[in-house]
Amino acid sequence: MNINPRTVSFVVVASLTACVFADVDTGPNGHGPLPTPAVEKPQPATLSERFGTWFVPVPMLTLDAMDHGALMAEDEATVQPAPFRFGVERGVKLSLNDGQWMDVAGGRLWRIGIDAIGALNSRLHLSGIDLPAGQELAITCPDLEQKMTGILQGTGDFGTGEAYGPFSPTSRGHIEWFVPAGQSAKELPFDAVGYSYGYIPVFSEISNGGTCSLNPACYAAWLNESNAAARMTFTSGGASYLCSGQLVATTAADETPYVSTANHCISTAAEANSCAFYFFNRSPCTGTNSPGTMVSGSDLAATYLASDCTLLLVRGALPAGCYWDGWTNANPAVNSACTGIHHPSGTPQAISFGVKNAAAFNCGSPSGNWNSLSWNQGITEGGSSGSAIFTDSNHKMFGVLTCGGSACSNTAADDGYGRWDLAVNTASSNFGTLLAGGSDDTQEPNDDCANAKAVVPGTYSTLVVKRLDEDWYALPVNAGATLTMNMTFTHANGDIDVQLFTACGGTVALDRAANTNNESFTFLNSSASSTVYMRVYLATDTRNEYSFTFSTSTPAPANDGCATASAVGVGAFVFTNTLATDAAPALPASCDEGAGVTITKDLWYRFTAPINGGMTASTCNAATFDTRIAVYSGAACPISTTAVAACSDNSAACTNGTSSAAWSASAGSTWYVRVGSAVAGTSGTATLTLSAVVNCPADMTGNGSVGGDDLAVLLGGWGGAVTTDLNGDGTTNGADLAILLAAWGPCP
Repeated sequence: MNINPRTVSFVVVASLTACVFADVDTGPNGHGPLPTPAVEKPQPATLSERFGTWFVPVPMLTLDAMDHGALMAEDEATVQPAPFRFGVERGVKLSLNDGQWMDVAGGRLWRIGIDAIGALNSRLHLSGIDLPAGQELAITCPDLEQKMTGILQGTGDFGTGEAYGPFSPTSRGHIEWFVPAGQSAKELPFDAVGYSYGYIPVFSEISNGGTCSLNPACYAAWLNESNAAARMTFTSGGASYLCSGQLVATTAADETPYVSTANHCISTAAEANSCAFYFFNRSPCTGTNSPGTMVSGSDLAATYLASDCTLLLVRGALPAGCYWDGWTNANPAVNSACTGIHHPSGTPQAISFGVKNAAAFNCGSPSGNWNSLSWNQGITEGGSSGSAIFTDSNHKMFGVLTCGGSACSNTAADDGYGRWDLAVNTASSNFGTLLAGGSDDTQEPNDDCANAKAVVPGTYSTLVVKRLDEDWYALPVNAGATLTMNMTFTHANGDIDVQLFTACGGTVALDRAANTNNESFTFLNSSASSTVYMRVYLATDTRNEYSFTFSTSTPAPANDGCATASAVGVGAFVFTNTLATDAAPALPASCDEGAGVTITKDLWYRFTAPINGGMTASTCNAATFDTRIAVYSGAACPISTTAVAACSDNSAACTNGTSSAAWSASAGSTWYVRVGSAVAGTSGTATLTLSAVVNCPADMTGNGSVGGDDLAVLLGGWGGAVTTDLNGDGTTNGADLAILLAAWGPCP
């Protein structure tokens, strides 16, 4: 790693009293590769591609050239160790009038392109993003296969208002902004635009490093470690930088996408957020370089200044084939054979072979926080910072590159690697905790239906799902109730899908497998179960974060109002009025039995009298709450002036505030029976019994009077006919004749 001879050392003050030094290596072995998913996730479409406007030329804003020589002179004077700078960010004055509006399906699309004379690469950076609901923003590179990092909503993926486009090997980038129909757009939805002006061609096919670099593809024994290595480009302090890093395993081997690198490369959350990782940026043993696969964005998981170590948590989805490096929490002995894989000066991967020749190196103070490496084959250069050094004996990482003087022009120079064991063994660094079990949420363990986490309606945030660790939740959804679910996540960071079940081991009741950000759905629980089980899993990728909010609702009963009254006859009808609403009209004062005329949460029945006689509507001794009943006559729903035929609050023959209302009706007449709660705020379950009793039982012909025709019927049944047994003693005899004669004449 060639550094400027005029630079000063990396100065730290390290307290070793908090360290626990490991005599025996207990770090994890490497593992992988990440398998190819059964269904490949398609590249997300830019807004221009979505709306079919990609072929329409974009208006361009062109910036002046910058002095490449002057920028390189600044680099020569930079105090080391420092990451490899290849671009500087310059502000861009941009207004709404600079772009172009186009009418598209569902709204309007605004586009602008930004270019710069002489730029060898570029990147756009937006600040102060604040998009209203429904609006979308994209930063795109038309010259790349991976044209963007994703569609932006709200304040961006990190919630900070900051967003970065991909680094482009050309000088141009585009901004696209969609505004739905009905929304105004009087000003841009961001405060500032930064353009990274590249003056070193780190994305070209031409190597910027020395000719002495070795190709790891020619060394099959190190293929796994090559599959873990990443070229890292990021933004810091108004400039673009390049370092190296690598995926590192957790003890649990759960595929958490941690990347180790150097603290002097990335030490802040903003730098981590801006970072783009390029995996498989290498060439075959003989052949053309591959640009690799870009993964965008990360979070700063932990950093340890004392030995220049940083741990990042990658947000974007990892490509298939990635490997996780093993690492040691012990410091290897002097004279251990070692190997490093890195990206010197932004070139495709290189490999270097050497030996740990001393237990200290002057990258900082104390020098014992760094190991010294001398090279037998290969070297490191600017851009190699943060790359791992491995012991040949077990292929475990034990440090990250901080400083040194090696270069193709100085192959005899040594390099200093920050000690990884200090970072993972120091409790306050949090490295050891994070690398033990990976990063997860507080709902664990909930990895299967049997261990589903019981949750109540509400919001659950900062949840983590992994390819090897799916999540299950038990949601309280009553039979007949509707579940409403709103989930938020970034699809580009992992393809989250959802399934619902009404029983563990049962069939899928709902399957949601969209390829978009976020997920919203409703589900009607038509089963008898009062629990719905939700499975959250990754169809592709290794890890993603999500949040969800859910609620449940049970619709009011079908006969909640008079207009939808249940048509019934004589019988018993069980009901629950908990979800019923209050209906009109109010009861008249004549229904007041001393406790007012309140009737709430009422249900309605349309009753047809089966006979001429006395009708009864009753909840007597058959309700869990204080009931009230009102009965109205007529074929139409009652209004405020409709008379009440009968009403009952607390019937004397009933207990616990239950009711019984009686009235007379002619056969075929229609009545509305209204039953509800007599006390506001109460409800429950009850049985409404509707019955009919003949007023004139001796009128066996039903003509409204008792006469000779009825006598003839009775005599015809003499001696045993049940239909003419008026007193119910089981036979027709003189007692029944006496009843008939006593009722002779018109029925009452």
